Amino acid sequence: MILEAFAEFLHKVPELPANQALSAWLWERLKNPAASAVDQVIHCEVGIGRHSKLNQSPNLNRSRKIRLPQEAELAIKSQTKQASIETGAEVGYFFEGTSASGVRLLNSLYEYSMSYEQQKWSRFVHGVKASDFKLEQ
Repeated sequence: MILEAFAEFLHKVPELPANQALSAWLWERLKNPAASAVDQVIHCEVGIGRHSKLNQSPNLNRSRKIRLPQEAELAIKSQTKQASIETGAEVGYFFEGTSASGVRLLNSLYEYSMSYEQQKWSRFVHGVKASDFKLEQ
């Protein structure tokens, strides 16, 4: 059910790389009140964590790090009044599982997005002919 909802979103934004589409989709689900069962699961299982280069803890749960979209990070930083103190690459905000099932959910969504990206690439390469690379002299 969740993968199906994400797949529908991927088809609506073919210009975005799949990892950016995943980030945008998760952000849309979390910033709005839960309107469906999919949204309720996302709200329950996915949270937003802050990580800095100075204070990196070992990732014991083997969760994929999916960074928030840039506009989401800016919104969070402006709300927490840390935009002037911590900017740029020092601090990043990431989606993270709030439980073991949330970690599995994020990992599955990430793997699905990468397989979708590979499928797009495969279709592109399949359509390329050797004559497309012919140099004119």
